[in-house]
Amino acid sequence: MTLRYALGFGTMLVLSGLPLEAQEDSLARSPEAVSFPVSDPASQGISAEALAALVDEVNDYLERDLIVGGELMVIKNRHTVLHEYFGESDRESETAWGPGTVCNIRSMTKPITATAAQLLVDRGKLDLDAPVAQYLPGFKTEESGAITVRQLITHRAGLPLTILTSIDEFESLVDMGNAMGERGPEFEPGSRFWYSDIGTDTLGAVVEVAAGMRLDRFVTEELLVPLGMQSSFYFIDDEDPRRSRIASLYAGGMGKWKRFLDPDEGSFYPFAWGSQSVYSTPEDYGRFLAMWMDGGRVGDKQLLSEAAIERTLTPVSEMTMMGSTARFPTSFTGLEVFYGQMSVLHVPKTAVGKGPATILGHSGSDGTIAWAWPKRDLMVLYFTQSRGGGTALRLEETLDRNLIAPQIHASAVVPDELQPFLGTYVADWGTHMKEEFQVEYRAGKFILDVPSQMRFELARREGEEKWSFAIAPTLSVWFERDGEGEVDCLRIHQGPLTFEAPRKGTPHEKEYYESIRADAKTLAKYFGTYDDPDEDDHAVVRIDGDYLAVDTTAAVFHLWKVPINDTWQVREQPMISVSFQEEDGKVVSLTRHMPGGKTLVCKRIE
Repeated sequence: MTLRYALGFGTMLVLSGLPLEAQEDSLARSPEAVSFPVSDPASQGISAEALAALVDEVNDYLERDLIVGGELMVIKNRHTVLHEYFGESDRESETAWGPGTVCNIRSMTKPITATAAQLLVDRGKLDLDAPVAQYLPGFKTEESGAITVRQLITHRAGLPLTILTSIDEFESLVDMGNAMGERGPEFEPGSRFWYSDIGTDTLGAVVEVAAGMRLDRFVTEELLVPLGMQSSFYFIDDEDPRRSRIASLYAGGMGKWKRFLDPDEGSFYPFAWGSQSVYSTPEDYGRFLAMWMDGGRVGDKQLLSEAAIERTLTPVSEMTMMGSTARFPTSFTGLEVFYGQMSVLHVPKTAVGKGPATILGHSGSDGTIAWAWPKRDLMVLYFTQSRGGGTALRLEETLDRNLIAPQIHASAVVPDELQPFLGTYVADWGTHMKEEFQVEYRAGKFILDVPSQMRFELARREGEEKWSFAIAPTLSVWFERDGEGEVDCLRIHQGPLTFEAPRKGTPHEKEYYESIRADAKTLAKYFGTYDDPDEDDHAVVRIDGDYLAVDTTAAVFHLWKVPINDTWQVREQPMISVSFQEEDGKVVSLTRHMPGGKTLVCKRIE
């Protein structure tokens, strides 16, 4: 189990802080939950054709194996106008995704933790401007002493993404928070936004101290039960009866999905975390967002003050990509992404981050996301358990084009200077083996659509016929023309590497594939079995399709020839290359060349 899959945009909720009998009693005593009765789309002012386009989009994800399974829910005027299920919740057992399927919502837990903190602020038990050291002694150091609770709740405390090296490294959430304080911030607190799981875990520890009880119990009693979120829980108790409804978690990507977490094997988290560990359903999370849109009210009860809602939904920082200073992307027309107090906020560009937000919500790294439009009284929730599929950001564009701003998309006119570049280009490197990239113009944006990932906006470089990825300026794109002046190739430059994608249907595409197609007669000298010291096993060099390939116990890696000595680059991992060594005209070994100058020699076995 790799730790990186335990971290990121995600979490879970649970009633496990109470004995099961007490949980059932609490749920039975809860007030009338917010409900979303099924209604005809037209009666709520929603186009059935627009909803059908959303369903077609997610079905396309399923057909292309971008997801294993999932669920899509559209709620308008508190009525369900679309609720569809796709694929499987467990591929191995062929279990269909259906009503009541529960997901690990990862970082969608963060707003729940922050709401728990706001409840305590309302009650005078927590001060956002107090130093964290007032609640956690581990922060009573020279480096951490000035960090405030407000900086934790806005990701401005200068803390890293995580400090964990293993899942069970700490005995409790408070221990985890204290350890973060003792380690100290990575950069000056308050100086910038930096998305941090450990910062939210620390906030959860502060909630535990201020509330005088475990995070999961406080959230369950004070938030989940009042909201009627009966399918939401922290999965830290293997005896929880809702365990049987949890979908398996998959990681890997198109054509390579592997089950990473199987709920039948028990809980993953040792205790409730602030950043993640809540499991939920789209309908339950809709109840949570509805409380935000209703100014903190649930039925006739004011659960959270209007001031707390305003604090939560006021933009604080321009949101950046995790571990980066690059702006977080969005496909919603005319909006920029900001972050409030544990809330993702889409704000009009003309508002310069001052709000009010047009869209509010959050996402989770295992493939869950929720958007809410308060003025439209509209919510869209899309849940999968396909980590790394990237379909949530793709769905944004489909939502914008069909449901939110169809008139803008319909009226978009392609500038004459961009017309020559539009079309299909065939990528053949890394994970993009013969994948068709689309260069498009959508809603005023020049786009490179990578089907297995997302649609990337391209920003023109001044004075050059070159572009950069808007969210990653170090990645550059340019186009090449043939002798007739027609565009026939796209190139992407990343660090020391340049990748070529011929335009589909051009003579250049044919020439390109003829040049890389493996010739068994020429390459036969490399064929054979090589010892692999790293895996304590063997690797076999052979032809696989059009390529020379190295077949290992982990996977088949395809090579392309680099015009430097006898060096071959690994298509799936371009920063790794392979060279072959000969003695007396016979290949005797291959060497793997890895980043940082590390090499590994694999001797040929006779």
